[in-house]
Amino acid sequence: MRALVVAAVLCVGSLAGAHLRLFDSALGVYLHWKSPHSISFVIQAQGSDDIAGGSHFTALRNAADAWNELDGTAFQLVEDQDSASQARTDWQADDLHLLAFDETNSSGFFPAFTGIVAITPIFYTGAGRILDADVLFNGATYAFTTSGEVARFDVQSVATHELGHLLGLDHSGWGGASMYPYVDVERVSQRSLSRDEHNGMRDAYPEVGAGSLRGSIRRAQGNTFVKGAHVVVRDALGRTAGSDLTDAAGNYRIHGLASDLYELFATPFEGPVSIANVIGVATVETDFQPTIGATFAVGTGQHVSAGTLLVDQDASIVLGQPFDALPATCPIGSLSAHALHGSGLVAGSTIECSDPTVSIAGLGFGTSVITFTVDVPPGTPAGHADVTVIDPGGGRATLVGALEFVAEAPTVVSLTPSSGPTAGGTSLLVHGTGFAPGLRLVLGQGIYEEGQVGGCTWIDATTLTLVTKPHAPSTPDAVVIDATGVEGRLSAAYQFVSAPTIASVFPAVGNASGGTSVRLEGTDFAPGAVVRIAGVQQTQVAVQDAQTLLFTTAAGAAGGPYTLEVQNLDSSIASSVFSYAAQPDPVLAGLSPAVGSTKGGTQVTLSGSAFLASMEVWFGVDPATGAGGVKSSSVEFVGASSLRALAPPHAKGSVSVLVRDTNTGQASLLVSAFQYQQPKSGGGGGCSVAEAGRGWDGPRGPVEFLAPFALAYWAWRAFVRDRAGSTSRTRCTSA
Repeated sequence: MRALVVAAVLCVGSLAGAHLRLFDSALGVYLHWKSPHSISFVIQAQGSDDIAGGSHFTALRNAADAWNELDGTAFQLVEDQDSASQARTDWQADDLHLLAFDETNSSGFFPAFTGIVAITPIFYTGAGRILDADVLFNGATYAFTTSGEVARFDVQSVATHELGHLLGLDHSGWGGASMYPYVDVERVSQRSLSRDEHNGMRDAYPEVGAGSLRGSIRRAQGNTFVKGAHVVVRDALGRTAGSDLTDAAGNYRIHGLASDLYELFATPFEGPVSIANVIGVATVETDFQPTIGATFAVGTGQHVSAGTLLVDQDASIVLGQPFDALPATCPIGSLSAHALHGSGLVAGSTIECSDPTVSIAGLGFGTSVITFTVDVPPGTPAGHADVTVIDPGGGRATLVGALEFVAEAPTVVSLTPSSGPTAGGTSLLVHGTGFAPGLRLVLGQGIYEEGQVGGCTWIDATTLTLVTKPHAPSTPDAVVIDATGVEGRLSAAYQFVSAPTIASVFPAVGNASGGTSVRLEGTDFAPGAVVRIAGVQQTQVAVQDAQTLLFTTAAGAAGGPYTLEVQNLDSSIASSVFSYAAQPDPVLAGLSPAVGSTKGGTQVTLSGSAFLASMEVWFGVDPATGAGGVKSSSVEFVGASSLRALAPPHAKGSVSVLVRDTNTGQASLLVSAFQYQQPKSGGGGGCSVAEAGRGWDGPRGPVEFLAPFALAYWAWRAFVRDRAGSTSRTRCTSA
C-alpha cells in the first residue's frame, strides 16, 4: 500500500498543535522515517526565478541546519550535493527528496489564486513508513526572497516549516512555532524552532530518555470528556514548553519533555489555528474556556500521570485570527507595541503574559481587536510565552506561544578587508552591533556558524572573525543571523575577486638597461593587468590568456631580488621576484646542425650575442618556463656570438634549447630549436648485428656468415609465427 498526504504552509493574504505528528487516523499510524539517522535531501539546481546568485541554496541549508541542531533526537538531514541529483526534476521518485521551486505549476498543486505558499507531498506505507517526501515552493503564484525584499516570502522561514512536515510533523497550535500554519511576507520568525518542534523530534525519533505527562480532559459540568482539547504545559519560568491535542476519549500525552516543573492547562483549539489546519485530527470541541490545572515535576525519562483536569464552561471570548502577525516579536531589552484580533475583547478586560518577569499592558479594547505593549527586561532568555485576555466577568481566552522574545536585530557595519581572492583563506574582521554566541554569518553561499569548525569566532558584541571559504567571483551581502532568527545585513559587503597567481617567471633575471622579454605563467591574469618591479610599472604588457602574461622590462638598478607584482583592474595582486644584472642579456639566435641522434653526442654550434664563458646549455627545457631539460656535458666558449655544445641523449622529437649565464641567471631560449632522431639501424626485422659503417672487404669466412644467417633465421621464424597466429584470430564486436 502506498498512500499520499500533502502538508502546506498558507499565505495569510488568503489565509499560509501542540507538537502534532502527521497521523493517518484511518490506519492508526504516525508517519515516520525508517532510517532517520540519514534522511537525504537534494536542492534542485534551478532554484527560484526571483533569486539570483544562488543565495536560496544557503537559505535552504540554514533551514536544514536548524533541525539538525536539535539535541536528544536520532534524526539527521543530509544534503546530497551530486550535480546529477540536483539537475533532476522528478520529485515523485522515491529515491529523490527534492527541495524545488515550481515556477509553472508543473506539479499541479498550485492553481491560480491558491493560498498555498509551499507544500510537502509525502508518500508512505500502510505502517506509516515514509517512502518519499519533497518540498515544493509555489513560485507560480508567489515571489520569494533571501534578503527581506518587500512583498516576498522568506525562503529560510518557509523551508524550516516545510522540512518539519518532511520529518513527520503536522501543524502546531502555537502562534510562535515554526509549524504554525500561516506565514507572512517579509517575516523571518519561523526560521528559529520552538520547544514545540524540539519536543516533536524527541517524540518521533528519541535518542535520550525524554519525559512525558499524560492525563485526560473532562468538563466540570457533566464530567464528559473533551475531544481535541489543546493541552499545554509551561515550565517554571512561565514559558510555553509542550502540548498535545486530546484524542476521541479525551486523553493526551505530552512527549519530549526535559526535566522540569510544568504547569498544566487546557484551552480550546480555536482562533487562528483550528481543525482545518491539521490532518490527523477528526474532531475538535471548543465549548469550554482555558483552565489552569496543577503543577507537576517531570524527571529525566519519567512518564508522569496528571490525572483528570476538569475544564470550565465556555466563555464568549476568542483571541487571535489567521491574519494576525504571529508570533508577536518582542525584542529583549525593549518595549514593543502589538495588536491581536478576536471577539469579546471588551473594555475593562485585562491582559496577562505567562512569563511573570515580562510586563504586558493593554492600550485599548475594541471588541474585535486589542492593542498592547510588551516590555521585556534585558537578559530575558529567548523563547515563547502565552497571552491571556480576561474579560470583566472572568471569561478567559489564551493564545498559546503568541509572544516570541528575540534578541535585538544585529547590525553589520563593515568587513576588513573588504575584498579577497575566490580561493578563500582571507582572515576577516566583521564589525557591527548585537553579536551574540550561537549566531551564524552568511557570506554569499558560505555559512560560518559560530563555534564550529570552518565557522566564525565570536569576540564580543561588536566583533567577529572568520577565514573565508572558496567562493565564485561576486560581491555578496554579509548577513549575521542571531540564534532567534533575526538578522542584520550589509549589502555588497565583500568582494570575492579572481586574484591572480604567479607560478613561474622566465627569465627571472634581466638587463638593468631594460628590454628583457619576460613570460609569466599562473592563473587569473585579467586583461588590463599592470606589472610592476620594485614599484616601477613595466611596458608592453600583454595578457595572452588567464594563464599567460608577457611584458618587457623597464630599466632598473642592478641587484635584487625585487618584488614583481601583477595587479588586475579589481586591485587584486599576485607577487613574485625579479633581479637585474649589469651586463646585457644573452640572445640565442640559431643552432647548426639542428638535428641529432637520440643517443646524443652531436656537436652543435649555437649562434647569437652576449655569450660569455660562464654560459651553460640545456636541451629539452619547458618552452614556457625554461625549467627542466638535460644539461649539455660539454660547452665551449668560441666567442660572444658563438658556443659549441654536445647534445645530450634525449627522446625522439623536437625540443627547446636554452642558454643561461651561471653567474647571473640571465637566459635566452629557442622554442623547438633542435630535432632528435633515431639513428639508422642495419639488418632487417628491426635488429642490427653489423657494425655501423662496415663495408664489403672480400670473401667472408664461416664465422663472418654466422650472424647474417642467424638474423635471417630469426626473421623467417617470426614470419612463420605470424602466419600461424593469423589463422586463429577471432573478431569480437559489441552490440
